[in-house]
Amino acid sequence: MNEKNKLVTSDSEKLLTSMREEIAEEFLVMEAVTEQVEEKDFYTYHLLKEAEKLRDQKK
Repeated sequence: MNEKNKLVTSDSEKLLTSMREEIAEEFLVMEAVTEQVEEKDFYTYHLLKEAEKLRDQKK
């Protein structure tokens, strides 16, 4: 492989590695957000169930 091709290959590999790192970071952010939403949904579900119990007790 000539020198120019080596440089292009090296730069391409660096770019690919950088893109993979960015994708991995975005994936981690998305996972964290999803986890937070699931926790809030879980909390909201239990609050609604508790409200239903209290409403039923008042009847």
